[in-house]
Amino acid sequence: MTTQFEIQAVKIFKALADPTRYKIIRLLSERTELSCGDFDREFDISKPALSNHYRILENASLILTRKKGQHVIVSLNEAVLDKFLPQFRQIHLHQDAQFMEE
Repeated sequence: MTTQFEIQAVKIFKALADPTRYKIIRLLSERTELSCGDFDREFDISKPALSNHYRILENASLILTRKKGQHVIVSLNEAVLDKFLPQFRQIHLHQDAQFMEE
């Protein structure tokens, strides 16, 4: 029998299996929150494609969105990330330079 925890874990890992969504979570781990405009500058993909990525991450409960005037602000759902990937920041941030040294 599949538990709710297992169902949520699979959603999270599927969401993070995409390079764009993984990078969104890395960016949000470095900064408190970003607007959709900030993501437009980070990624060379269409707004509808980015919107689809947000929807998948939100469905996996990895991000939270809120309106601030005309802007949509995206933040990391810290509680979910810490529950399912407690050392995400320590392991995944700034690893590119260390990976290249190995």
